[in-house]
Amino acid sequence: MNSEIDLSYPQLVGKIIEVINTAILVVDERDKILFANSKAGKMFGVDEGDTLTGWPFAELFPPEDREILARNILDITRAQGEFEAEVMLLHASGSTFMGLMSMASWPWNTEKAVVVTVNDITRLKDVEKLLKNSERMVYLGRMLDDISHQIRNPVLAIGGFSRRLAKTDIQKPEYLKVIMEESSRLELLLNVLTDFLRLPKPKFQLLSIGELTGLLEPKLRQLVQDRDAKWSVTIPRLGTLKSVLVDPNTFYKALEAVVINAIESCELGKVPPSVTLVVHQPEEAPIVCAFEIRDNGTGIREPILPRIFSPFFTTKTGHLGMGLTFAQRIMEELGGKITVHSRLGKGTTARLCLSGDRRRRIRTERIAPNLFKGSTP
Repeated sequence: MNSEIDLSYPQLVGKIIEVINTAILVVDERDKILFANSKAGKMFGVDEGDTLTGWPFAELFPPEDREILARNILDITRAQGEFEAEVMLLHASGSTFMGLMSMASWPWNTEKAVVVTVNDITRLKDVEKLLKNSERMVYLGRMLDDISHQIRNPVLAIGGFSRRLAKTDIQKPEYLKVIMEESSRLELLLNVLTDFLRLPKPKFQLLSIGELTGLLEPKLRQLVQDRDAKWSVTIPRLGTLKSVLVDPNTFYKALEAVVINAIESCELGKVPPSVTLVVHQPEEAPIVCAFEIRDNGTGIREPILPRIFSPFFTTKTGHLGMGLTFAQRIMEELGGKITVHSRLGKGTTARLCLSGDRRRRIRTERIAPNLFKGSTP
């Protein structure tokens, strides 16, 4: 059978490399591309007739990843024999795409070259985003049912009392009071929903925990004092202050919602409201910072705790029940989380956790290949 094949073995391999639907490159010890198949040229957008051969391997990456990430990847592959990761790559047009890059060291003449295969997984990532958006749409659909219920009662009250007023010449102050109260409730509901649904995309900054605390603590103190509550701060010695990735303005909105909720829970118990801010650095990677809001309120009954983040859930008369829902939404946008711990009669602690720079070490610093653990930048 083999004797009937017209192509020699090298020719056959060459044909396979050209027709396979994967970008294939070979990188030499000087980090230059020795070989690239036609699929690689198309993937990275080089003009027809041109080639990637001779390009520095780092040129396949966005500028911010050339000095550290690209060099780390090659060093780790040469030291460990193989490497695989999802990385952001650069098209010749200037646009970026997500690629699954698989690497293996390979003897090339007298050199130790690196064979690289790249698959464009942008569509796969788009599907993941679509699934997340679908989950959000399901959530918003459920929320719409709750909104309908919240609006129905005020609208019925306004309509009913308005019709009664229209049929009589006698002034009815109690009717007008109901109309005004319910109208205000609707206005508040619409404002809260607008803020919730139009929450702007966070503008992340890398701040030290000390810097973030310094920005937010005065605002929170003023918020509490304006509501005639006692404010205290406990910031244990933090040692070496870590950096946290956060949008301070957006994070404040979450803290504001939690603080207001805390003060309201104190008022229910008829005790002088007291709110304490505790900032610390937990050893719970990737969390590097936690802001805790502690109150001296009535606490939350255990059966109720699982429902406190549900839209419009409240045990307080005249409240919308969107504060903690709003705070949770913000923390999700920030890539953090919020948890609540409470004991009946002992008060409640809301813990808002933030992560640090989510880039792995392989993207931020040159590392010794033999010490590297993990494969995804």
